[in-house]
Amino acid sequence: MGDACRKEEFLRRDLVAQIVGGNEDLIGSEVVDCSLRRSSTMDGFMATIYHLDVTIRKSSLDATTMVLNLLVKVMKGSESFRRESLGFILFPNEINVYKNVVPAFKKLITASGAAIPIESWCPRVFFSEQGRFPAYSDQLETILVMQNVQPLDFVSGPRLDLDEPHLLLMARQIAQFHACSYALRITNESKLRQLVDAIIPLNFVQDGRVFFESYDIVFRHTQERLFQYFEEHPELLADVKTRSNIELLRKTYGGNPSQLMQRCLQQDDIYSVILHGDFNRNNVLFKYGNDGSPEDVLMIDFQENRFGTPALDLSFFMYMNIATELRESCWSKVLKCYHDELIRCLLEITKLPKDDVRLEPYSYENFLTHLARYFVYGAIIAVKFLPAMMASEEEIAHVVHYFHNDVRNEGFRTVLKSCGGEAASRRIAEVMLHCSRMGYLQFLSD
Repeated sequence: MGDACRKEEFLRRDLVAQIVGGNEDLIGSEVVDCSLRRSSTMDGFMATIYHLDVTIRKSSLDATTMVLNLLVKVMKGSESFRRESLGFILFPNEINVYKNVVPAFKKLITASGAAIPIESWCPRVFFSEQGRFPAYSDQLETILVMQNVQPLDFVSGPRLDLDEPHLLLMARQIAQFHACSYALRITNESKLRQLVDAIIPLNFVQDGRVFFESYDIVFRHTQERLFQYFEEHPELLADVKTRSNIELLRKTYGGNPSQLMQRCLQQDDIYSVILHGDFNRNNVLFKYGNDGSPEDVLMIDFQENRFGTPALDLSFFMYMNIATELRESCWSKVLKCYHDELIRCLLEITKLPKDDVRLEPYSYENFLTHLARYFVYGAIIAVKFLPAMMASEEEIAHVVHYFHNDVRNEGFRTVLKSCGGEAASRRIAEVMLHCSRMGYLQFLSD
């Protein structure tokens, strides 16, 4: 039996049996039919996605059947590819979120009676395990099975730029998620520590060396593009303070951006939370009302999950998904929406009075001061990703080719410095100019 056939046979037979036997509401069901096909649209750089549709009958005395529309996510590539791309960190961390973190947060919220819709945070998970599955492969694997929510009308939102209703919906969602870490810190710190200790550290620099090498290469090439654009458009740096900030960024971290990103991963015992880690439009699904406005959102893809400042989640999605023309009018509104929901959830879970001294660090003013220290993180990530998001299909094909085969190739540098064209170069420059105006580059000289 070929390797592909072996894997698909396991997914159809062994995995389906474990799904039925491992979910309380499915135990004892009879599997009537099962179909498996590889997704033609959902595969990522590092994961293979399968559609798994399982028809079951709950009782032999009842002819009624139901269909489970599922998605199966597994690692792709050889062991060396997985190791080099940090797959053995990213995928186990994602499994941990679905298997341990979300259930712990659900237990916390349920016990408190708080009005927080945790059931709508993520698609339902039917199976979330890591280890060796000899019938599937000879490698260490992670297997995640979740509900396919497309039949429930959840879809990807706008490709890049989100309007205010989308932004506020996402801000409230991630605030609810973060609030659970703060609530645990107050009510059950040992449980929070247990959850945090299970997260495999995902560093940019480790033991004095660049740890995430492929990311470091992309960071350096896109930073080079940013500074070259400023050189070609000196009028953008007419303001003395802005010019000084950009020059400090170039001199201090232009050649070693991973050092800057590592600084942003600093943890503390007040503000650090369990993060989504890759929170942006690409990793959520929206459901729309009859009037076309977004009314619900689900989070997916927790592979870059970390423990750190909430600024990492907020700054990434805000710099990635707020267009330049909306940034000035919407920025503070998104932050205030996030904070209001964070405090609401924290109060409902802990039952603390608003004036409790333990909540003082989380006042709006104190929180903004903390966030400002680390918001440069999202700006640097946006500089890295925005050009690819604005690129043509042909350019994206080149990016993917080099990422998989040779990130050190000069062709990779060339396409990263040109994809998306002038519009992308202008966009990343505007991100960094805003970062400077907001005072977020003060972090560089601290």
